[in-house]
Amino acid sequence: MARNRAAAMFIGVLVCVPLLVLHQFEFFAGISHWLTGVLERLIILPPGGLRASLPLQYAYYTFMAFASAWVCIELFSLWRRLAYLLGASFLTASLTPVLAFCGVLFEPFSGILATLVAGLIGALVSSTVTGHRRHQMRRFFVGRLSSQRFDELAEQNQPLKLTERREITVLTCRLANHIELSGEIEPRAFEEMTAHFEQQVGEFLVIRGGYLDACNAQRVRAFFGYPLVDEHHALHACQVLLQLRDFLAALQKDMHTRWSWKPRFGCSLSTGTLACGLFGYGDFQGFSAVGEAVEFGDRLCVLNAVYGTQLLLSARTYALVKEPMEVRPMEMVFTQRLKQVSEVYELLGAKGDLSETETRARDAFWQGVVQLRKGDVKQALTSFTKARREGHDDPPLSYFLDLLDSTQKEDKAEAEGKPVPRHARSLNAT
Repeated sequence: MARNRAAAMFIGVLVCVPLLVLHQFEFFAGISHWLTGVLERLIILPPGGLRASLPLQYAYYTFMAFASAWVCIELFSLWRRLAYLLGASFLTASLTPVLAFCGVLFEPFSGILATLVAGLIGALVSSTVTGHRRHQMRRFFVGRLSSQRFDELAEQNQPLKLTERREITVLTCRLANHIELSGEIEPRAFEEMTAHFEQQVGEFLVIRGGYLDACNAQRVRAFFGYPLVDEHHALHACQVLLQLRDFLAALQKDMHTRWSWKPRFGCSLSTGTLACGLFGYGDFQGFSAVGEAVEFGDRLCVLNAVYGTQLLLSARTYALVKEPMEVRPMEMVFTQRLKQVSEVYELLGAKGDLSETETRARDAFWQGVVQLRKGDVKQALTSFTKARREGHDDPPLSYFLDLLDSTQKEDKAEAEGKPVPRHARSLNAT
């Protein structure tokens, strides 16, 4: 991580400067003279004898100082640190006879000193409270959080409460046609295709501040507002989702070119109060969040295929971002666990992104949805007709126009006697 690299750089400089001063005052000159005599007695030297190479000496102990500091900061096990220091010291000492056969006098003591001192300082740094906490947290968060956010998490002055109920926003991105692709593409190609999707989308979300919770062939899921507290988690998630829309368009073309199959993506944002904490056991442990918002986000992703949309928001997410974001409503939805129906919205862009024509079409679309829910089919048809734009394909608009035709024929919910409001969609079957 960035702070570990900075600490290793500082320790390296701290060790190298005194060694350079000692070399300038010829502190190691006597040792080199003694070493020359020993080598002359033990091995057969080249005809020209031994010649010292100060640039090689300086470069070697400088490299070992920085490398030893880095390794001993990163390694948490005491035995691994000792094994590294002993191995590095042995390697340094063994270079002396090897280079002597080439006619180079290599004094190993400055390199060994740099290795041991830098390594011990690095071990002391990592043994501090912050260093210990960083090592404990690496297992759970490295790769799931960006370097910057991991540093923020590790530098908390007070122990962070990671096990609690907290409102967060869940961003879910699904490979909508993964089942279809799995049955038509060769397993090796499908494996490569889904791995590419996971890597590209996962890294995209992590770099932009998300916490990567799940990453598999079906979905990539990231949290905003956990593990770090973020008062504006919904807004930040929406901003990332809009960037992701453009990224997915380019990714779709790239994957189509590589594998000759066109993937379809669906994304959603679902906000709610979730139970957050460390779940699992042994090597399967990980910090995550459990609750309705997570499952609801998965279901919203599936609905993208129904409406022809790509970015859907839950009602709670919309309530938090309705001022800075442009949206339009979809259907009312319900599940067995929801005590009341919930609205679903399509994310269109940030406030001010829509042109005047797009704004009028959005307003007409919104009015048509409201009228359809009230059962005013005639007025709804008029409003949806006004929402059309020349030369612009609008799948959600086509969906609602088709829905108007079916609404005139029957009302399924009333016919079955279920207490379901008009034009509400059940998510249990999706």
